[in-house]
Amino acid sequence: MNPFRIFGNSSENPDYEQNPSVFTSGPLPDLSGVYEISVRTSSGEISVRIEIEQKEDEIFVSAFFPEVPGSPSRPPKKLFGKMTDRNRHHVLLKFENGKSERYVFTEGRFSGHGFLLDSV
Repeated sequence: MNPFRIFGNSSENPDYEQNPSVFTSGPLPDLSGVYEISVRTSSGEISVRIEIEQKEDEIFVSAFFPEVPGSPSRPPKKLFGKMTDRNRHHVLLKFENGKSERYVFTEGRFSGHGFLLDSV
């Protein structure tokens, strides 16, 4: 067995497929929660709070920016997304701005934040 097998068809068994449907593989995972990330901007590094709310397969992700003295306050950036696929390690989500991202269970966060912070 190949220990470096990637999701999808295996070379040992061409019929093997690891592509469960979001709607037929048991209860949906709950991604709701809050965490913080550090983001490098032109004015330095800032801490951004990421908040995730979930209703079934619909996800609402918000980024809350800190107030920086001397600059206008920024409203939170909010995006709506839907789960498109999952396995036991992560969930793939597609957002209203056309971007996709992976939520990794072991990390309890998105693997990247470009879908949400592309203009920071």
